[in-house]
Amino acid sequence: MDERQEKLRRSSFPIFLRAAALALSALVLAVFAIDSKAQSISFKNQNQRPLAAQQATLSVSSSSSLNWQGFGASGAWWPGPISGFSQSAKNQLGKILFSRSGLYLAQYRYNIGGGGVGVIVPWKAPSTFYVGPSKYNWSADSAGIEFLKMASRYHVADLVGFVNSAPPAFTTNHLSCGGSLNPLDVSSYATYLAQVIRGIKEHFGVTVNYVSPMNEPDNNFGSCKQEGMAVPVELRARVVIAVGKALAKYAPWCKEIADESSKVSTLLLPHLHRWADNPQVLKYLDVVAHHLYDFPDKTVLSEMAASVSALHKPSWMTEICCYNGAHFGYQYDPTMVSGMWLARTIYSDITYGRDQAFDWWTAVSPNLGCDPKSSPRCWDQVNYLGRNDGLVYYNIAGAKNGDQNFYLTKRFYVFGNYSRFIRPGAKVFSVQSDSPSVFAIAARSQNTWTVVVGNESASAKPLTLEIDFPERRMTLIPIETVVTDATANWQKGTLPDVKGERVVTSIPPNSVTTFVFQSKVEAK
Repeated sequence: MDERQEKLRRSSFPIFLRAAALALSALVLAVFAIDSKAQSISFKNQNQRPLAAQQATLSVSSSSSLNWQGFGASGAWWPGPISGFSQSAKNQLGKILFSRSGLYLAQYRYNIGGGGVGVIVPWKAPSTFYVGPSKYNWSADSAGIEFLKMASRYHVADLVGFVNSAPPAFTTNHLSCGGSLNPLDVSSYATYLAQVIRGIKEHFGVTVNYVSPMNEPDNNFGSCKQEGMAVPVELRARVVIAVGKALAKYAPWCKEIADESSKVSTLLLPHLHRWADNPQVLKYLDVVAHHLYDFPDKTVLSEMAASVSALHKPSWMTEICCYNGAHFGYQYDPTMVSGMWLARTIYSDITYGRDQAFDWWTAVSPNLGCDPKSSPRCWDQVNYLGRNDGLVYYNIAGAKNGDQNFYLTKRFYVFGNYSRFIRPGAKVFSVQSDSPSVFAIAARSQNTWTVVVGNESASAKPLTLEIDFPERRMTLIPIETVVTDATANWQKGTLPDVKGERVVTSIPPNSVTTFVFQSKVEAK
């Protein structure tokens, strides 16, 4: 991620300054320390806030739904530096990411390392298991495997192995960056990848149930600040077919996703049908996966949804991060400004892009842009040296200087307003809103309804929510309200008033609120 548009580092400074300053005046965040629990933050009852004059009305549409797969995040590149932390600190991080009291991630993306040959940033170069044809060193990536096993113990639903670069034996330049997958080695590369999936199960007892053989194949990451390899469009069908055949032989439980293009508008849409319109590809391809680094609008997302629909395959959004208010670039913003951007992005991607999973880029990042060891409160302030690439942050020198705390952003809490409540297997429905500043998605799982509402306005909003299914009469019973805003992190809020299928409540300014209901249904 780090080599994208680095020239934009300083150009982002004036964009967020005023907005960030306003948000910072109310900012209080929680820190997960090794020996302490998350600090809860109280706020005045929602009903004590002045209400805006204009009410927002939300209506849940029963016309179509998505089969939800899950919210997740990547395990690239942080396990290495954090492997030097104490075991209690690592266990605490596991709780933060995987437990019901944390993000409760449903997908975890394990980076299958390429060995880092040629990579100039050592911690972004995980070791490879590959020694030679059908020969592997299963102790090579102990740091990455430790957290993969932890995710498995927490019963994370989808464990996804993804490749930034193949080992040098399979690349055109014999490095782990700056080259391409060698067309002459596609079959042997596919065999290697399938054998790794099998080996992880045999040696570590972990079932990786999805694999991605190429990550951002449109970029070879030639600066070598991270692993990466290009896979030309004309080669991608061969890769998908070869990996599918190898999985059928060595790891038949594992499904394949592709091609993880970095941008929708200029890469996925022009290229998708060039490699995917192939009966053999469609036989082995289970999910169309893509990233969102062009930050597409609803028109582009809708076009993507239509294009993928023609393949009769589900789609997943598997990477996003690093928005600085205008584009991809440098900035560290732990406030609700970035949190509200994330909420709007989740809403747009699911509503218009029709993606059935949403994965943040890296779960944990060292890119604070400051040193909390020497400046203890710097982590809760906006700066333009760090990056909005993590949900959780850590001190990369923590193994040596003793700062083994984990720093949680508002993006972390906003993400949790979705990931903790909209679980795999739920049906996700579109929600119509008559207010441009209020947006929502709704999910039903058996007899439980979850509605996550974002309010981008500077005032509290009276809210009416209606869930109307023509063939059913439904009574909603509110059981939980969870609020994240400038002064609250997963704060228990006031339960809404409900009459049948109609919900009346209010939502705080610049907030994300999750409402959970039990439902009783009878025929009309």
